[in-house]
Amino acid sequence: MKKLIGALLVSVSLVACGGGGSSSSIPVSPPSGKLVGEIFSTTSEIGTAELQSSAGYSGNLPVSRAIQNAGKQNLLDLLFMFSPVDAQGRPRTSIAPEAEQKLIQYANDNTDLLVPGVRVLVLDELYWNPVAPSDSIDVLQPQLDALKTAVALVRRYIPKASIGITVTPYAAFGKPNTTDYIKKAMPLVDWVGTDPYWLGDPANIPSLNDWSRTFNALAKQANPAVETWFIAQAFKLAPWDLATFNSFIATQLGYAEQYDNILFFGWQFVSEIDGSTAGMFFPPETKLLYQKYLKK
Repeated sequence: MKKLIGALLVSVSLVACGGGGSSSSIPVSPPSGKLVGEIFSTTSEIGTAELQSSAGYSGNLPVSRAIQNAGKQNLLDLLFMFSPVDAQGRPRTSIAPEAEQKLIQYANDNTDLLVPGVRVLVLDELYWNPVAPSDSIDVLQPQLDALKTAVALVRRYIPKASIGITVTPYAAFGKPNTTDYIKKAMPLVDWVGTDPYWLGDPANIPSLNDWSRTFNALAKQANPAVETWFIAQAFKLAPWDLATFNSFIATQLGYAEQYDNILFFGWQFVSEIDGSTAGMFFPPETKLLYQKYLKK
């Protein structure tokens, strides 16, 4: 998600993992039915939330503890497993050199959060490299191998975790090999999220709608047991046409119904974008589209 938002800023995701420590907390059991999550940046956002959330994601460990203490299902940030794409656009073809030691320390420091079934995110926007896009198998295969290594390490040191990745449609548009490699990644993980954000160009809407309509089936065909998360857009830049945005969101939230769970990005916290773009500031006609997920 972070790269996608960064690309938005260039053309016009997710905070880093926090420190360790332990504290008493309430174990969380996933509620029945669809989980509704929100990405939180601060503990105060949990109390001020307008969305009815039963789950939460944060890259800040104190916030993750607050999410758990509020009785919500945690999605924890393990993005330290991979180094970011560098300035030359070289992709993540191996895990970070210090990943195993960091993972061991994380597991030791955060036993209170690592309850059975807790979801962890190890890689954000698999295969997407906006600096140097490629559909070459020579580029894709090492990334898949690196993901296998990361997943194996997490299964070794945090065996209770449900391991996930996210996939952006911008990685796959016009790239048949990448689409095939997205399918190859599905059997490696327990859950996958996709973030079909509209970044203001009306020409992209048909492709984004097609992606959201079909990705759940693509993931399930590749791994029938994989849990799917629709990462719903809850931010809008002022220059974007409001009617077009509203139509897009209405369609996307309809497609979200077929996914196992839904996670909202941008309702309160919008990384790397001005806070005024957040969904909590949407006009009434736009907020109405999200009414199902708002507190009464």
